[in-house]
Amino acid sequence: MNVLVTDGENRSALAVTRSLGRHGCNVWVTGKERDTLASASRYCYRACSVPDPLKKSATYAQAIIEIAAREEISVIFPMTEQSVHSLNRVRSKLGKVVLACAPQDRMDAVSDKLRLVQLATQLQIPVPSTVFISGMTDFVSQRKFIGPYPVVVKPTFSKIADGDQMLSAGVMYAANLAELDYLYHTRKVLQHPSLIQELISGEGTGLFTLFDRGKHRALFAHRRLLEKPPSGGVSVLSESIRPDHGMVEAAGKLLAEVGWSGIAMVEFKRDNRDGTAKLMEINGRFWGSLQLAIASGVNFPVLSLGYHLGQPAPPDSDYLIGHRLKWQFGILDHLLIRLKKGKQSALLPERLPPLKQVIGELFFTGGSTTSSDVYDRHDLKPLLREATCYLRNLAG
Repeated sequence: MNVLVTDGENRSALAVTRSLGRHGCNVWVTGKERDTLASASRYCYRACSVPDPLKKSATYAQAIIEIAAREEISVIFPMTEQSVHSLNRVRSKLGKVVLACAPQDRMDAVSDKLRLVQLATQLQIPVPSTVFISGMTDFVSQRKFIGPYPVVVKPTFSKIADGDQMLSAGVMYAANLAELDYLYHTRKVLQHPSLIQELISGEGTGLFTLFDRGKHRALFAHRRLLEKPPSGGVSVLSESIRPDHGMVEAAGKLLAEVGWSGIAMVEFKRDNRDGTAKLMEINGRFWGSLQLAIASGVNFPVLSLGYHLGQPAPPDSDYLIGHRLKWQFGILDHLLIRLKKGKQSALLPERLPPLKQVIGELFFTGGSTTSSDVYDRHDLKPLLREATCYLRNLAG
């Protein structure tokens, strides 16, 4: 079977490429350049360069349509929000090709952070204290009443359509009112609706699921041990854990309410102040720490392939508990950020591991209980590709 994996620059794309390649699929990988992290893998059958979906959404979608027709692709796995959005627009033009993601209305239901907060509140699922900002005029009228600091600033959508382009909108932080003012006066994306939330200090937990007809068909949970940036971001060191019953129930309620089907990652943070698990976000596509689930025994790419082809999911099975995944270059970035910022930053979590421990994680392999996000002794080229790109970026 021929499958296409988009956005080969991402670690999640590498995980899907390896998983489906080992499963016997011929895997095409696309990216802004032909040479990407995922296309370096021995499990990549062929690689193609396509326009950047953030800059040329329509042209990108047309390029994917043409590749799918020419190469007789059966299933397309869009790996980023911009690819999901671009390809959902042309879903009807793909013919018999399966687009392995939820329709756009379902994606919007979980990607719209305001709607998600409102739905969670309605379902009595705890969320951080939240102030909704409709635009600059609204911000000016509310700015003096926001606090305590630090706060987290989130555009309602992490990718916002702007003509044929998309604005990329990550999470931002403000340690005081002056920093908050600066964000709202300098970031174009904050001219659009946004949320300002309290900063929750506590352990981040991700619940991965294949969800269908109101039920979890496959489940996996992990906790974040280190993140980049340290104030909160992508996981660079994580560990598989048993699913928390309360989180499983909350995730099920949310996904069932929006009529979700397919894979999703529901993220929580356990508030250090009272131990309450609070909803952070829902990701309706493959996530950065996907390789941890695969290494622990829950192969979500293969499960997703079967699901979208109409094959029944196998019974939910046990997986390795306490297995860890590390992204070495991500850990190095975490370390460098902390060395640069020192202890004075108000945005650093209260219970960060000491720097000595982080350095140990950087060099300690961990043996059989630890896997690497990129390094695979049977598939070394992605690591060489990543190292080359990392050193090039350091050199400027």
